[in-house]
Amino acid sequence: MWARIIDNKIVQTIKHPKSIVINDVQYSKAIFSSAWSDNQRKEIGMLPYEYSGSLIDNMFYYTVESTPDIQENKVVITRTKIARNISDIKNTMKIHVNNVLKNYLEQTDWIIIREQDTGTAQPSDFAKWRDDLRVKAKALETAIDSKGDVAGLEAMTISTEDEKIAEFNDWPRNPRELE
Repeated sequence: MWARIIDNKIVQTIKHPKSIVINDVQYSKAIFSSAWSDNQRKEIGMLPYEYSGSLIDNMFYYTVESTPDIQENKVVITRTKIARNISDIKNTMKIHVNNVLKNYLEQTDWIIIREQDTGTAQPSDFAKWRDDLRVKAKALETAIDSKGDVAGLEAMTISTEDEKIAEFNDWPRNPRELE
């Protein structure tokens, strides 16, 4: 990406190489290739953009970009990571927990429906498993509610080679699932 600079002001931003007219001279898009040096482009008022910082957009953070800073040989845009609203993060995490719970329970909903329709009792191991899933979901929601900052919430979802975060990974296993 390049900026056309006149009197130390950005008058045009070029995201993709294209032909351009500068001071009544037609330049092909080749000026944006390695055929031209940054110094040659600078002579006609074209500076490359440079970004500092990381672009991030996830459940915990988003990025804001600074106003372009015109420097001698480049235009710098600084990216800053901003924490999202903690209540929004908690709501998103709870929605995830409830979706996981729903997906697990749906595996055996047919057994509950069969019991209601025909009176055939559900196996006790399924009833226990379903109860254990609900207990797990409730524990996760309580853990989410107990966190007071973004870092604490983020730590609940990150696992490393040295430490596996059991809170989100260790849901009770379906008793009929093969090991």
